[in-house]
Amino acid sequence: MKPTIEQWIKEKNLINTGDRVLVAASGGPDSMALLHLLKGWEKAWGLQVMAAHVNHGLRTETAVEDERFVQRWCEEKDIPFFSTYVAVEKEMTEYGGSVQGQARRLRYNYLAELMQEQDIHVLATGHHADDQIETILMKQASGRAVLGDVAMRSIRRFKNRLLVRPLLAVTKEDILDYCKEHGISFQQDESNLSDKYTRNRFRHYMLPFLKEEDARVHEHFQQYADWLTEERDYIESQAEKEWASRIIKQNENSVTISTKGMETLPLPLQRRGIHLILKYICVNQIPELSVVHINQFLYLLHQNHSSATLDWPGNISVTQSYDTITFAVKNIDEGVKTIEPAVLSIPGQTLFAGAAFSAQYLQDETLLEGEGKEHVLVCRSDDLTFPLTIRPRLPGDKIQPLGMKGSKKVNRIFIEKKIPIEQRLNWPVVVDAVGNVLWVPLLKKSIWSSSDLQASDNVLIVMECTGFSEDENGV
Repeated sequence: MKPTIEQWIKEKNLINTGDRVLVAASGGPDSMALLHLLKGWEKAWGLQVMAAHVNHGLRTETAVEDERFVQRWCEEKDIPFFSTYVAVEKEMTEYGGSVQGQARRLRYNYLAELMQEQDIHVLATGHHADDQIETILMKQASGRAVLGDVAMRSIRRFKNRLLVRPLLAVTKEDILDYCKEHGISFQQDESNLSDKYTRNRFRHYMLPFLKEEDARVHEHFQQYADWLTEERDYIESQAEKEWASRIIKQNENSVTISTKGMETLPLPLQRRGIHLILKYICVNQIPELSVVHINQFLYLLHQNHSSATLDWPGNISVTQSYDTITFAVKNIDEGVKTIEPAVLSIPGQTLFAGAAFSAQYLQDETLLEGEGKEHVLVCRSDDLTFPLTIRPRLPGDKIQPLGMKGSKKVNRIFIEKKIPIEQRLNWPVVVDAVGNVLWVPLLKKSIWSSSDLQASDNVLIVMECTGFSEDENGV
């Protein structure tokens, strides 16, 4: 086993001379064998080998025994040891998710913080060839391999550092034989025997059958994973070129693409571009999507509705608004915030959502330049109930448009004017004290707008709105 692993490490360039390597040590045979191997190469390779153990709080006495076992083993071998406790069940109560999913998230968060504190560049885990087969089968069965990694990578970026898997070239049987040959003791996790976990079911029923069919099945699966990964990386490089030309705007939390011309791309490039967008906006962890999510996006891309929104894993929203689609990370802590209403100062200037409203009284028949434009509203003061307020649209808001009979919903105006959904939230609406919608700036004036001024008119209110346009966000 040792020569196979050494060749694998060198072939994949997993560990280099002088690296500080942290081994995620559970106490099981896999991680203990890995610790033993790397410690044996420490002097020859100039390594600094360390170990970290995470107690997930799922087992009481046995979990404590595992931690103490690893600690004693490391002390005997002069290996720096670190450990922590994480409350998986508490996290599940507060945030949901699966036991194994939350355990993995908390474990890797701790390891990343530890590597930062100790200036460790490489994290090594004990995943082996049998784990790889199980992972590939699980992802294929659930549809999660459609866009995400089809298998575990032998090396990948991890929080600006590296995560490596030196044992992927050997099987569980190889590892147990190695432990027996070198007298390496280890702990047994009883949860590995339970069929309530998905991975265990694949391990107990699928893996024995495959190995019975071909003893080298692990090599075939790894070759399949390597080739598919290389081909996927190539397709994604082509997709990146095509999608980049269709990005309208982007920031750290969202990317908006134009759907025009997207339909002409080959279907593989339409699908692969999604993963590239998620890699950009998902800093911490890219959510795994299934075939269901990809088909949802393709439907959104090719259907003719004016707007629609998809909610994806990882707090990702995918929103279609006319000829654009926006991928965004939702802020679950702050939620969606609307701007507080502002009373219009007359005379004076009032700010709302980046727009400036200048208002004044006019007591003669002088016509202000621009009175007929969409950014200016003139009203007779006798027709209004004061004070006037600028606020976001409320559900059910209606306006009686100038020159029309009856009323129209303000939201319908947004739709007709093709205002993107994200802009509608805080688009200013001017109302009087009894709730009459006087004006939706730039879009629609009400019957209270004075289009024909007469010398006999009473005091007029002149409002001018500047500082934003239909093409801008954040209004």
